[in-house]
Amino acid sequence: MAHRPHPSFLLGVASLAAVACSGSNSTNAAPRLAEVPQQSVLGGQTFTLDLADYVTDREGATLTYAVSSGGGTFAGSSYSNAFDTMGLYTVEYTVSDGDKTTPGTFVVAVTSANLVVVGEDGSGLLLLDSATNAFVRVAGSAAAPGFDTGLADGRTVYHLGGASPQVWVFDPMTRGNTRLGAAAGGSASYAAKTSDGKVLVLAGASNQKHLYLYNPISGLQRDIAQDLLDDATVLVNSGDLVCYEMNVNGQTDIYAYDVAEDETFAVATESTAEQLQATLPNGGVVFSRIGGGGESDLFCYRVATGLVEIGSDVSGIATADKVYAGQGSASQVVFTASTGGTSDVYSWNPLNGQTTLVSGTSGNVDAVVGIGAGNEVVFERTVSGSETDAYFYDLDSGDTAAVRNASDQSDVLAVSSDGTTAWAFVRPSGTTSSLLAVSLVASPATVTWAAGGAVGTTLHTLANGDVVALRSDGTALNLFDVSAGAWLGSPITGTDLAFGGDGVDTGDFAYTAEVSSQTDLLMWDASATNSVVISDAGTDDTFQARTQNGTILYSRPVGSHSNDDLFVWDGSDNTQLTDEDAASLRHDYGVLGKYAGSR
Repeated sequence: MAHRPHPSFLLGVASLAAVACSGSNSTNAAPRLAEVPQQSVLGGQTFTLDLADYVTDREGATLTYAVSSGGGTFAGSSYSNAFDTMGLYTVEYTVSDGDKTTPGTFVVAVTSANLVVVGEDGSGLLLLDSATNAFVRVAGSAAAPGFDTGLADGRTVYHLGGASPQVWVFDPMTRGNTRLGAAAGGSASYAAKTSDGKVLVLAGASNQKHLYLYNPISGLQRDIAQDLLDDATVLVNSGDLVCYEMNVNGQTDIYAYDVAEDETFAVATESTAEQLQATLPNGGVVFSRIGGGGESDLFCYRVATGLVEIGSDVSGIATADKVYAGQGSASQVVFTASTGGTSDVYSWNPLNGQTTLVSGTSGNVDAVVGIGAGNEVVFERTVSGSETDAYFYDLDSGDTAAVRNASDQSDVLAVSSDGTTAWAFVRPSGTTSSLLAVSLVASPATVTWAAGGAVGTTLHTLANGDVVALRSDGTALNLFDVSAGAWLGSPITGTDLAFGGDGVDTGDFAYTAEVSSQTDLLMWDASATNSVVISDAGTDDTFQARTQNGTILYSRPVGSHSNDDLFVWDGSDNTQLTDEDAASLRHDYGVLGKYAGSR
């Protein structure tokens, strides 16, 4: 006998068939998102990411992508955004198949920036990204913040003033601040940094300072020395050996801390005072010591060779006061040795330990005034109260020549070079309206700017070595091209001229001039050989800096306001970067420094 299906069973089969035939989306699965690893992009570049590689949809539906927060836009599955500056950015987004939506996130690290440190009144500190013109606040409503240094990874070292100054490190990647040396109490001051971005800080009670080494990667602060004087010198050599002056029984000794080995050792601990002077390219550290006869002696310490007295191979200067004056590119130490009324110039070669007389004439006083890029030691010789002459000596070739020898006082104002030819710039006391550029070669050539009025004693050197000179009355500027060996044929003339700084391109420079009772900002364009106006908006302009992106930052009041807002000029257009804040307050802005950082 056949069995009939139960009516309820038939109803269930019919229902399933109806669902299968109806195309209902009740079983549609939402888009599935895989974890997106942290992304990275260089500063100033547009970031793009195709999320199709991280999204699947079971039904193969057409998907729609949208940004929820974090900025940027989608074109299909491809996301793009130009982030403000160095930092970590979280992007929230959604993916929809038309019926169901799935949220997701990913993080983008902007790993580099060209940064400008900007002061806001006397209480704020900002970082400006000169590629995007975006600001990040470092400190606000603080006691007289100031810039100390920038680290290669983008961190900023700064200090806060007040009764007990503090040192802080700001990380633009995480936007976090870390105080250094707080455990020692008292005041703190920045001392130095290593090549890999570790920071050295003196902190503690007066003349009982601790020396801290801060590692920004690990976040650890190590107390590596105690009992340092407030003005103790701290130097880091090319091998990241930290040398410092320790206060021992009222006089200073030299100690060193090996960062790699995490050990401290004594360099010099004689019973007379020793003071650090300089580090050398070969890793040597130069310091002075009071000798047995009361004279000042010089020593050089290197890990590889130990301690060596500089100039000890010349018996005639054993009791002379020896003073560090500079160094050559091969770590030659240039120093003066003074006895009685005579001061001579010597160089000491660490490769062979030999000392060479650079200049010396009985009864005369020779003083080093500069060293050219080609190791040309320029020195002045005081012959009498009314005569000072200038000479040079090449440490490499041994060439020597007179820069200027006349019956008046030769005042060497600067030494500069393009890396090939070096020049000394001399203003004679007999003709102060002339500025002489003298080539530092065996047979020097002299190129004169006859300014028609007294030339100022302050010269300005551009990044490429070119030199800008100014008449004392502010009516003329002239540029000396060190590569061409020539002054401008026609100087720049005007009223109240003043040098600003490097311009947009190599050889350009910014300057100010009074025009119609206001101070305008202009730039000498070296390639076009003419001046261009940066700003003549009706208020007084002040040059602030050339950024590493080749733009010019300057400040000026806007309208009837008295505060200085910050502007940028990109070579053609001006953009105002600051204005009243959210509370409708206005501030004064000025550039404190600049640096580049990357991770």
